[in-house]
Amino acid sequence: MRTRTLVLLTLALFCGALALAAGMTAAASHPPEARAPLQPVARAGIAWSSGWLPLAPGSTLTLTHNLGGDPNGYAVEMWFRDADTAMGIHRFAYGGLEANGNWYGAYWQGLTANTVQVRRLPNDILADEVRIDVWQPAGTPDFDSGWTDIAPGQTLTLSHNLDITSTELVVSLWFSETNRGIHHFAYGGLAVDGPHDMLGAHWHNLSDNTVAVTRHPDDAAVEQIRVLVLHPPVAPDYDSLVDQGGWTDIAPGETVTFTHNLNWNPNLMLARAECYSTTGGIHQWFAGGNHDWFIGWQGVFVQNLTPTTVAITRLGDDQVCPQVRITLTAQGRVDEFRTFLPIVFKGYTGPAVETELAYDDGTLDSTDSYDVGGGFANCFSPPGGSATIQRVRLYVQLPSMPVEMHVWDAATHADLLPSPYQGNPYQDGWNDIDLAPFDLTVSDDFCVGFLYLTGYQPTLGVDTSAPLANQSFEIDGDYWELQTYDAMIRVVVTQP
Repeated sequence: MRTRTLVLLTLALFCGALALAAGMTAAASHPPEARAPLQPVARAGIAWSSGWLPLAPGSTLTLTHNLGGDPNGYAVEMWFRDADTAMGIHRFAYGGLEANGNWYGAYWQGLTANTVQVRRLPNDILADEVRIDVWQPAGTPDFDSGWTDIAPGQTLTLSHNLDITSTELVVSLWFSETNRGIHHFAYGGLAVDGPHDMLGAHWHNLSDNTVAVTRHPDDAAVEQIRVLVLHPPVAPDYDSLVDQGGWTDIAPGETVTFTHNLNWNPNLMLARAECYSTTGGIHQWFAGGNHDWFIGWQGVFVQNLTPTTVAITRLGDDQVCPQVRITLTAQGRVDEFRTFLPIVFKGYTGPAVETELAYDDGTLDSTDSYDVGGGFANCFSPPGGSATIQRVRLYVQLPSMPVEMHVWDAATHADLLPSPYQGNPYQDGWNDIDLAPFDLTVSDDFCVGFLYLTGYQPTLGVDTSAPLANQSFEIDGDYWELQTYDAMIRVVVTQP
C-alpha cells in the first residue's frame, strides 16, 4: 500500500534550515498481503553495528569494528537520524550534497580490516545521529568485477552474464582512491556549485546480463570502482514491485509512503531504493539527492523508516527518477549475502540459544518516569551461572527520547559496560536495545536499565499485579530504591 504527498524541498540558506511543505494526500491502494510474524533466524557470518551515535557537523569519527577480515569482502550500510524534523530514519544527502557553498549529509570512508570512518559535512542539519553497520557475508557474490580503473567522464559496461531477470538482481558499487580508501563519498553523483564540477559515480542500466557505471567528468575521488551483482535465493520481506504490481510512479516534489506492515524494528532492516527511467534503466543516479547549479534539486531519498512504513521523496526538479521501487529485508530473515545477524556473533560456530529474563507478565498496569540523571533497573541472576548479554528490552510509551543504557553489578552497582550507551526507543510497547557489540559476559548477579537524558521521557511501563519479584529499582545517583512493582525491563542472553 502507498500514500502520496506533494512536497516542496528547499534549503533556507540564510537560516540554515530544511523546509518540507506538505500538500494533499491521495487514497491508498493495493493493500499488502497478510504476513506471518517475523522471527530472527541465525545465519553464518560476522557482523558489527555502531548503534546510533551523535556526530557534530564537520567532524569525523573513526570507529573500530574489529572484524579482522578482508575489507574487500565486507558489506556496509549507513543511516541518518534527526530528532528536530519529521524525516525520521533517512538517507537524505547520503554521500554528501552541496548547495550554494554549503555542504550537507554524511558518508563513510577508510574501510579497513578493523576500522571505518564516518564524516558529517560542515553545514549539515539533518544527520545529528548516524548508524553504520559492517558485516562479512558468508559466501561469495555471483559476479565481482574486482577493483577496476575508471577515468573521469568514462562509462564502463560490465558483463555479469547471469542471464537472470534484472529486477531479481542486487547491485553493490564501491569506490576507492588514495586519500579516502574504500569509501562512498559522492555516491550517486555530487554537483558543486562554485566551480560547476560534477563529482562521484553511479551505476545504471542494469539488465539480465550487464550493468553500467559512470564516473562523472570532474571527479577526483573515484580512482577505482568495484561492482558486485548478486542473485539472492530468498526474496525480500517486502518488495514494492510485487506489492504495487510494478514500478511506482512518483512526480517531482512528491513523497510516496509505502505500508510494508513487517512490524519489525527499523534498526534491524535493510532498505534498498532504486529508480527506473527510459534513459537510465534501473539505476541509483543521484541516490540521496543532489543540487545542480542549473537544474536544481535532483534525485530521490528514503526517509521515515518505521516498523510498518517507509517513504521515498523525489526532489522538486528531478529529471532522472520518474519511477521507484523499494525493498525491505528484516535482518536475520534472509541469506548471508544481504544481511547480518540481529545478534552479533564474533567467531560464529552455530546457532546460539537465547533466553529472555523477565519479571513482568507482559501487561501494562501503570507507568513511571524520572528526572534527568535518574532512572530504573531490574536485577537478574545469569542462568547457568554465566551468560552473555545480547539486548535489553524496554516497554515504553511515546513521546520518546534517547536514554542512557547501563549494565551494573548487582552487589556494587559498578558499571559493567566500558562506557554508557545511548538507547533509542522508537515505538509504543517493546523496544529492543542491542548490547551485543559489547560482548559482555556476566558470572554474577547483574542489573540492566537506563538513566534519563530528557526529563520524564519516555515513560516506562510497570506491572503491579502479584506476585512481585522485588527486583525493580528506582535509581538516583548512588541511591537505589526498591519499587513495589515489576518494571517492564527485560534482558535477552545467550550462554557460553
